[in-house]
Amino acid sequence: MTAVAAMRLRRPRWRDPRLLVGIVLVLLSVAGGMLLVSRLAATTPVLVARNDIVVGDTLDPADFVTAEVRLGEQAAAYVGSPDQVPEGAVAVQTVRAGELLPISSVGQGDGVQLRPVVIEVDEAVAASVAPGAQVELWSTPADAGTMDRAQASLLVDGAVVRSVDEGSSLGMRSMSVEVLVPVEAVAPVLEALAAEDRVDVIAVPGARGVTP
Repeated sequence: MTAVAAMRLRRPRWRDPRLLVGIVLVLLSVAGGMLLVSRLAATTPVLVARNDIVVGDTLDPADFVTAEVRLGEQAAAYVGSPDQVPEGAVAVQTVRAGELLPISSVGQGDGVQLRPVVIEVDEAVAASVAPGAQVELWSTPADAGTMDRAQASLLVDGAVVRSVDEGSSLGMRSMSVEVLVPVEAVAPVLEALAAEDRVDVIAVPGARGVTP
């Protein structure tokens, strides 16, 4: 056997730097994997809405429950306890029942640039027109019956339903919808209502509410 072959068959020694470096790399890889798994498995307390919360609603701790959820690196984006909600804080985004409360949804009243307007409707609105839904407001002139063709126009494309009231008047069913509209759109909506134009509340499919 030649000297070269003997060198190739020689067993590695524990003091061989290459062997030590290899062992260290393996240990670091195992430790990193265990740390990653532990982080993914760890749960974080977070507030969950009991009911739908609409833009402008006061955030009351009683409206939430605390749940342990696996959020990983996203944990910092959600409210973890009622103590993190400032007194007098309001929702600046719609939060559905069962959803986590994002920190971005917590604000102050002066940060909500929406105003409530009540619109009476002659007929039942779609089932999707519910509290928290994003809707459009369309206006049709009151004298449309005398025109060859009624021309409807879009008044507001970013309103949010705050409440739906189904009432009755002298046995006749009536309904009103309270919507939150941007400040700059309040005047056109009020003018349409004052002119007794028909104002329709149309739900936007797939929308989750708006951010003022």
